[in-house]
Amino acid sequence: MAHTKAQGSSSNGRDSHGQRLGIKRYGSQFVNAGEIIVRQRGTKFLPGTNVSRSSDDSLFARVSGIVTFEWVRRGKQQISVYPKVAETKEAKAPAKKAAAKKTPAKAKTAKADK
Repeated sequence: MAHTKAQGSSSNGRDSHGQRLGIKRYGSQFVNAGEIIVRQRGTKFLPGTNVSRSSDDSLFARVSGIVTFEWVRRGKQQISVYPKVAETKEAKAPAKKAAAKKTPAKAKTAKADK
């Protein structure tokens, strides 16, 4: 005969993992083409220039460039990516310093006899 009453199992005790939603790249940050900028449910952020919406409402960059957040209507922001302008300045190599000419060291002579 059991001395303790049988225990029933609880219907609780489970939980799902977090979905890791939110902004992944902020304004003025550089993104490569295809990188996710925002993971969201619904359309809190709208896609702008060079940004597309995926099937789960995430926004991703279509080109490499700088992320910008722009207000478009009340409570809605639009995310755009503008291509970074390539710098055309020629990179100058640092000027080489002329090696100092060394004169051959004078041979030390034996002290003169006194």
